[in-house]
Amino acid sequence: MSGRGSPGVAQQVAAFLEHAVGAPLEFGVRAWDGSAAGARSGSALVLRDPRAARRILWRPGQLGAARAFVSGDCDIEGDLVAVMRQLGSLLGASWPRLAGAALESLRTGLDRGFLGPPVARPSAEVRRYRGARAIRHHYDVGDEFYRLVLGPSMIYSCAYWPGGERTGFGLAEAQRAKLDMVCRKLGLRPGMRLLDLGCGWGGLLLHAARHYGVTGVGVTLARNQARLAARRIAEAGLQDRVEVRLEDCRAVQDGPFDAVASIEMTHHLSRSGQRAHASALARLVVPGGRVLSHELCVLRDGRKLMRSPFMLRYPHPDLRPGTVGRSALLAERSGLELLDTENLRDHFVPTIRCWLARLEQHRERATALAGYETVAVWRLFFAVGLLSFEAGLASVQHLLYVRPRPAGRHVLAARPNGYRRPEADGDPAGPPSG
Repeated sequence: MSGRGSPGVAQQVAAFLEHAVGAPLEFGVRAWDGSAAGARSGSALVLRDPRAARRILWRPGQLGAARAFVSGDCDIEGDLVAVMRQLGSLLGASWPRLAGAALESLRTGLDRGFLGPPVARPSAEVRRYRGARAIRHHYDVGDEFYRLVLGPSMIYSCAYWPGGERTGFGLAEAQRAKLDMVCRKLGLRPGMRLLDLGCGWGGLLLHAARHYGVTGVGVTLARNQARLAARRIAEAGLQDRVEVRLEDCRAVQDGPFDAVASIEMTHHLSRSGQRAHASALARLVVPGGRVLSHELCVLRDGRKLMRSPFMLRYPHPDLRPGTVGRSALLAERSGLELLDTENLRDHFVPTIRCWLARLEQHRERATALAGYETVAVWRLFFAVGLLSFEAGLASVQHLLYVRPRPAGRHVLAARPNGYRRPEADGDPAGPPSG
């Protein structure tokens, strides 16, 4: 407990945060000395060890806070997103305000073990991972871990919620609606050959083969994805129609294909890699064929957040989201023509919310599978991502292209019912009617 006549650690931290945020805290603060402060909302910032403060003092800002959270020196109980939403305003606080709050906190905290030598970084922190190594760092956490988070569909990309997020329409239905929409945008028909670049665990290939009668190839750099996708394809009895390869998408040589999908993978590529990827899209599709690039994009204000020290040293060491304008320019320079764009930002917020809820619900099992630090990284990753999309700092864009025929004639895609059935608000999961 704190000494008589002096504030406890929780009171000091709460005072610092309120000074920095410029408003009363909407959550509680509890500390290792037994002190408590802040609101009684059911959610709380819990400081378990003095090392939490030392990490932040030695590395002020997002990285120090992330190290404290990932290591378990501090935690957030209750509504993780609500607490982080208010703490996120610290990013916009003025330096004079932050400095004044920090100095006052130090002045009263010298006798409380706040100071000391630097603390070792959490083992989950990495640096300078690129290419296949970065992909495997993110995706080879384990199939069972991903199944807990993503659900049985094992689809790790933005879902589609017709009519908006609503009661009775769950994650599985929203993911099937997304797959159906992708297939319709690509104009898939029986007998066509589909290439899925960055195919994950094979969800799109399986859906397209079952409901649209296509054959196809998927490529990924994650070994566990390739293994499980092959097993799912065999279990579905579709191994004579679709296959998944452990291969770089830019190395595919058995094209061209009738249609090409690239689902949330361009943000893993460097700027030169994005140029090469755009060239590969144009090379791998037949004249008159469509390409759908489903991309994570940012506005200028979001670049700093999406390439933050936490993102680059923990969940996504190769994270490099692009912009709509640059992506379209690269594709058109490669010989593709832009047909349509669609912003799915409002659909990614409920998607991430579902993933985070599943992780929180199954946290004990996830920790047994992947370890405390990995689970903490993913909790923080989902919360930061949700808030970024909610605030409009990042978006998910559907960029639909066609490779023009030599004579320049091709069939343009109709909107909106050329992409989804008019009755999609009622049942988006079924196959096309014709």
